[in-house]
Amino acid sequence: MSDREKDIRDRAHAIWEREGKPEGRHEKHWSQAEHEISHGGDQIDGDDVPNLEALREAARQHTDAFIVKTDLEDADQREATPGMREQP
Repeated sequence: MSDREKDIRDRAHAIWEREGKPEGRHEKHWSQAEHEISHGGDQIDGDDVPNLEALREAARQHTDAFIVKTDLEDADQREATPGMREQP
């Protein structure tokens, strides 16, 4: 067994366990593991790391909008759009 095949087997096993060990899904898990291995697992690197402070602020406001750091810095200086109520 090659190193790549062992890595795929290990990843497929981890996927199987994460999904609650369902029966009859081994082919799906194997192909998903192959995809993840060949694409590097789609890992986040460097500047792609999310800003946790901005994510917390978005969760606090219960919105689906993406907030960037500058939104947090000048939020107190912005005025509401005319005709719109300010949210509590």
